[in-house]
Amino acid sequence: VTAPPGEGAPPADGHSATVRFFLASRAGNGAICAGIFAAAPGLRQQAAGLFSVDRRYLLAAVAGECLSLLGVGLVTFSYATFYEPSVVNAAEGGLQQLFNLLFALASRHLLGYGREVDQVNTKVVSFVLVASGLVLSTV
Repeated sequence: VTAPPGEGAPPADGHSATVRFFLASRAGNGAICAGIFAAAPGLRQQAAGLFSVDRRYLLAAVAGECLSLLGVGLVTFSYATFYEPSVVNAAEGGLQQLFNLLFALASRHLLGYGREVDQVNTKVVSFVLVASGLVLSTV
């Protein structure tokens, strides 16, 4: 896909600015969370209680946070490098819809947890329509 004249991908220094923004925003988010936990005795107590939680639950939570962080990073770079943010926004929504469906099905059928997923075919068709629209809009 080619960008309209004058609206190409940012120069190489644009990527380093994106990386700096991503790292600074994540560090700021972490510092604020640490400050809130340090200031609230109830939150400190709950954080201390994490040492008594089964290791597999902690690993699942850490894996989920890492995937979330990866997604935030990908979206940050996508918005910074693609000339049409509305396409990135639609792609993000379509992928979120797909992954939510896959997670709901996996948690229900593999873990036995969560409510039954209904209208799976409708949700798959919806995703296919969104993905098709994205393909057509970028061709």
